[in-house]
Amino acid sequence: MKGKKAWMVVALVWMIAIFCFTQLPYFTGENTSNAIHQVVVKEHQTIHTPSADRVDIGFLNLVVRKSTHVLVFGTLAFLLFQALKRFRYAYFLAWFGTFLYAITDEYHQSFMPGRVAAFQDVLFDSFGALLVLFVVFFIYRRKKFI
Repeated sequence: MKGKKAWMVVALVWMIAIFCFTQLPYFTGENTSNAIHQVVVKEHQTIHTPSADRVDIGFLNLVVRKSTHVLVFGTLAFLLFQALKRFRYAYFLAWFGTFLYAITDEYHQSFMPGRVAAFQDVLFDSFGALLVLFVVFFIYRRKKFI
């Protein structure tokens, strides 16, 4: 019983961290785009690589932001699964819990200055959760047969 409680505490701490990061204005699309632009310019000046244009920066920004959604909510799904793995529908419960939290996170984000809520982000969050849970499923399944 101790292990399940510890995993649930870690999952709750992770949720609080997501909530706190959602409130930070630094993580708007414009700010991450500017940060990526600064990195690309600095890299170009340092090692004289081809300079990126706004389209390249926009694409990098999209990849970084959506990858972050997949990674952050995939991690949440893993933590919830670890807390719930003794239950019959642990995979579904972990995915559904992550999905519901993603919805509430986007709703919360809609109240933050400079941030917008997008159902597309909920889909990326849910995809990250599903992807991680598939990996966990196949790892556990393989362990059973070894």
